[in-house]
Amino acid sequence: MATARLSPTANLLRNSRLFALPQALTPSSTPPTSRSVHESETATLPHPIRASIATPASSLSRGDWGLKRPLPAKSTCEKSSRPVVRINALDTFEHITDFESAADHTVTLEKFQELHMPMSLPAHVHYASASTPRHESPFELHNDNTHTSQGLKDPGARQFRHSGPWLAGQTEAGFQGYLKRVRKNKPEILQKLRGYFVAKREAEQRKQAQDNGADLEALEPVEVTDEEFQAYLKTLRANPSSLGPVIFELLDLPSPPPVPSNRINDSQYHSPGSKLSSAEYAVSGPPKTHPSAGLSYFRSHALIYNHPKYGPQTYQRPVEARILRPKGRFKGKNSKAVAGIAGIAVEDVNAMTFYEHDAPVGIQSFDAGTSGGAKYWVTPIRASVNSAGKIGLFSYRASTTAKAPYGIESQKTPAYYRISDNARGGQRVVPRLDGQPRPQAPTEEVAKNLMKSLSS
Repeated sequence: MATARLSPTANLLRNSRLFALPQALTPSSTPPTSRSVHESETATLPHPIRASIATPASSLSRGDWGLKRPLPAKSTCEKSSRPVVRINALDTFEHITDFESAADHTVTLEKFQELHMPMSLPAHVHYASASTPRHESPFELHNDNTHTSQGLKDPGARQFRHSGPWLAGQTEAGFQGYLKRVRKNKPEILQKLRGYFVAKREAEQRKQAQDNGADLEALEPVEVTDEEFQAYLKTLRANPSSLGPVIFELLDLPSPPPVPSNRINDSQYHSPGSKLSSAEYAVSGPPKTHPSAGLSYFRSHALIYNHPKYGPQTYQRPVEARILRPKGRFKGKNSKAVAGIAGIAVEDVNAMTFYEHDAPVGIQSFDAGTSGGAKYWVTPIRASVNSAGKIGLFSYRASTTAKAPYGIESQKTPAYYRISDNARGGQRVVPRLDGQPRPQAPTEEVAKNLMKSLSS
């Protein structure tokens, strides 16, 4: 059979890489709140919404990126050694190409892949306990399902996405809009409900025949009349606890968060057990992306870190965590330190495990004397993506055993940091910006000030 001949324009579009670029994702909306929200327009988004474009060196020298017009070298190759751009608009009203650097997400992906971390399903990590949550890969067959997957019919199968919306995260306007769409599809929903009722009657007939010892193959198909179906509808309307699971099953809705204990005895529309792949999704909602987000395709931690001199190691090579914000002195969200690991800003709970005498520089208070910012060594243990599409990276403080094969030594705290405020006579010592330590007070003077503070 002869193939249809394409026009030159159609052939050009079919072979064009630019035409094959995926459409930009919709950026996450700010949750409605009455408080003032301060956000930066130039801050890095939690996840990329546009594809990154790279070009070979031969085309980069000419400014050729495969677009409608060449891009200036001052904003691409002269600004970065590995230029990567994202296109906001291919052709604007001013006949220019609106682009920006995409190195923020590209470099973060490269840094994360150097950690050799498999992606796990979200789980609450208790740093107070000695054990970590068991790793569960999102690529397992009983977890990696959608509402159209064939494996969802297997017993114990779970899914990470439903066809219906998460009602607990909808606004009133969104909920009313969803109700309008449901009312339009009322005939199809009633037909599904009729099939659900027939399947229920068949299960009851099969169980009764099995209890009586009858032949299961000789059972006749169940026929439901309109009167029986209407009576079943009235029974469901009169019993909210029975109608709730049926509604969630027909509309394929994810289960909402559990009901508070003070409202358990109230008459309400109960929801069935959550089918989501992680218990955290039942509280925060289904994920907006795949639980792996395409960051890593490893399915387990079964990797051996082989040192060329000392052989296989239990822990991988520790990585440096940059202290972005020291821990606070009071309880609350600001009490946790913020550290940057592989380009990912995380709330570092390790700051609570440091004692004052062995805490790294900058974890207790802001340090302006360390070149490049204060850092310390950590061992990543778990990585996951929450329902908002943000990376959750958890780590432990690198032990001496993990640092020994690589000759890593922790940054020693200067002496003027270890002296308490009372020993200094109530005056705080401000570190010098050039990194040089302050002259220490004589030992006798320190001892006298310490005795005075103890006696007072």
